Amino acid sequence: MRLIFFIFLVGFASKASADPILVGIHYGQEYLRATITIKKGSYAVTENGRNLFIIKEGQTVDITASAGKVNAFFNGEDYAGTNKLHFYSLATSAFNIHPAGHKTSAHVYEENLVAFAYNGRLQLVNEIELEKYVAGVIEAESGKGQDLEYYKVQSVISRTYALNNLVRHQAEGYQLCDATHCQVYHGRPQNEPSAAIATDATRDIVIVDHEIRLITAAFHSNCGGTTVNAQDVWSKPLSYCVSKTDSFCVDMPHSKWEKTITMERWNNYLISKRSDYAIAGVSEVSPNAGVDRQFYVVDSTLKIPTRMMREDLKLRSTMFEMTRTGDDVLFKGQGFGHGVGLCQEGAMKMAILDYCYEEIIHFYYKDVHLIPRYMMWFFQE
Repeated sequence: MRLIFFIFLVGFASKASADPILVGIHYGQEYLRATITIKKGSYAVTENGRNLFIIKEGQTVDITASAGKVNAFFNGEDYAGTNKLHFYSLATSAFNIHPAGHKTSAHVYEENLVAFAYNGRLQLVNEIELEKYVAGVIEAESGKGQDLEYYKVQSVISRTYALNNLVRHQAEGYQLCDATHCQVYHGRPQNEPSAAIATDATRDIVIVDHEIRLITAAFHSNCGGTTVNAQDVWSKPLSYCVSKTDSFCVDMPHSKWEKTITMERWNNYLISKRSDYAIAGVSEVSPNAGVDRQFYVVDSTLKIPTRMMREDLKLRSTMFEMTRTGDDVLFKGQGFGHGVGLCQEGAMKMAILDYCYEEIIHFYYKDVHLIPRYMMWFFQE
């Protein structure tokens, strides 16, 4: 009986690992035409199950969107008025995308491609197996040259995030985008072989809370020495994302920052928040310095959420002090990002200090568990 159960789990795990996800490419960019170049292997191009043509390594095809339809021009022939084009990989294949009007990208994508018209523009979607997507995210989010144990951390949180957000872009015809709105993804890793090694080493592992639900695996570049409660940024508390002191990131590259704006811009900014408000100067030090990072208090009548200031004034974090220097206002801050969940640079330092990836994850997320995703139903029961 145990052997049968084990075989069932292995089969289920294999199927779960092979499930593809749909990633919208070039999120936030709008274009009507793109050139697809096959970098490896070959693709069968179809429309509604109808075979159109085979495109091989080194060949290109131009795709355009017009009047809600997709058109392809390949090998001297037009394939016009299709609803959706599917590029199905034959064996191990890969492609490159060059959107018209944008710089040529060196990014290479594996597995399948889908093209359709959306809101008057061309939308391209990479249909790819989850673990290959995770490896791409690791390099795009973490860069090259990090410790392998850190890449394992990034693989687990990126996998967890992806599986917990598969309906985020459902209305747009895909599941996740390739930008910071979801997770940065530039196709297959090209400069960091450890990204694929870390993904394989943690294959299928996800983070769940005490009710065996996937967590919101929030992460940021640098917390500045203290992470923040989820509710301080997003209003809703998360039991596993609570503020804690983090000494590991304080000497890392993004631990400190400065920014200067003119006094005129600062005054105009305050007036934009309250039209009848005028200010002659600025507080020497903001009251949100240190652990309290929720509000900048101008006076008893004006209190601005620091997360709003971070967005409006393009600040790196919500942990900062302010000083007037002549006709300017100087911001001196700590950290980079929203501060919730895992601090990437802190985790990198922990990996250098020989903490294993499980210890790093448990340091940043409170009372969580690491389990294979195909076992979630078992523990829930």
